Amino acid sequence: MMKKTKNTMITLLAFLVVIWMFYGCSGESVPPAGNGEAEKSVEKTSEKPEADLTVPPPGSQATQEKWDSFDEAKKQESWDKYLASLTEGTADSSPEEESAPVKTTTEKSVAVVVAPLSKAPMEVYYYGLGEVEAGKVMKVTPPISGTAQKVYVSPGDFVEPGDLLFSLDSSDWVKDIERAGDKWDAELRLAEVRLNEAVKTLESTQAFYDRDLVTRQELDKAQQGVTEAGLNLEKVRISRATELESLQDNYQSRLGVSNSIGYVSSLSFSEGEAVNTADFVEIVNLDEVLLSVEVPESIITRVETGAPVQAKVASAPRYGMEGLVTGHSILPESNRTYQVRVTLENPNERLLPGMLMEVQIQVSQLHSRFIVPRQAVVSDGTGNFLYLAVDSVSKRVPVTLGAGRQGMVQVEGDFTEGDLVVIEGQSYLKPGTPLNIREERGYLPERTEL
Repeated sequence: MMKKTKNTMITLLAFLVVIWMFYGCSGESVPPAGNGEAEKSVEKTSEKPEADLTVPPPGSQATQEKWDSFDEAKKQESWDKYLASLTEGTADSSPEEESAPVKTTTEKSVAVVVAPLSKAPMEVYYYGLGEVEAGKVMKVTPPISGTAQKVYVSPGDFVEPGDLLFSLDSSDWVKDIERAGDKWDAELRLAEVRLNEAVKTLESTQAFYDRDLVTRQELDKAQQGVTEAGLNLEKVRISRATELESLQDNYQSRLGVSNSIGYVSSLSFSEGEAVNTADFVEIVNLDEVLLSVEVPESIITRVETGAPVQAKVASAPRYGMEGLVTGHSILPESNRTYQVRVTLENPNERLLPGMLMEVQIQVSQLHSRFIVPRQAVVSDGTGNFLYLAVDSVSKRVPVTLGAGRQGMVQVEGDFTEGDLVVIEGQSYLKPGTPLNIREERGYLPERTEL
């Protein structure tokens, strides 16, 4: 038995010597057991994962239900960002680095866009529709009743102050002026004759007085006659001018004359028709127009006179204008809305009465606070957060949300003005994630748009 065991051990030693001689002499090492499985494992871990658009990528904040609502382009974009974050930092590897043993890492840097935290007031607007009305409307009416002898304008005509609009039948007025002129011409000639006679009488009396043929009393009487004749002539002249001027004014009143610059919008009569003081020619000035905007009762108490207004023509959205609230109605309409009046400058006269305009009226201006894009806020069910970039590492900061408008929202939290907030790529972050800052930019809009 011992001899058999001894022979077995000698055989085993001889086998080991043969193996040692084969591998030792050839300079090759004995492959470790299971090496093929390790190679397969390394190859498997080095493979780049493929995008599965049926589920959100790892680290996404989107639920499966929300993910299913995305279109294919948005799903692909989300997966592309995730895959880019995995390969970040490996594209520039040198051949020496590739041949070195692969070192596993637990954190990959995430490509993000950041922006300095900024404070700004937030303006709140009411949006509605307004109808354009003429800013200034003038009516020229006949001062007396009569017949429209001539109408010189039509709707749409442009007129200036002093332009003739219409005339009434004035044949009787012309006759009156002619009769008055004839009467006063006769009175004037008579007064002139009497003055001449008084002057001649004074001259003869003066000659007789110089020869002591008449008394001083008779000379004074002759001088008094010249004075009275001169006063009578002046009185006739004044009376004549006064009456004829009055008649001329009455004649002018039978002419309709424009007292403003603008366009003739309507006439209430035609040539040959009888008119009275209720008839008119309407002229509108379009250098300034009004907007009438209906607002609900919940808004009217927040609209103040002088509040800024932005408006644009619904049919020409590029033509925007700015104006001011000039007042509002006190009593509501039948649908419990109130009319707000807005004044707009219209130097090019491109706005015409009846046009519709999209209007935004500033109803309040919130205090200056930190404002961020709404998309920068991350919610995980326990609260709202912002990610800040601190030394190229993400820092999660809880925030309290305030008022929001046009994609912006007010926030409060443990940060200061100028801190870098992540505005793109935040969905793939967690506290302490290394960041690859691709871009730094501002996000506050230059002005509020409709």
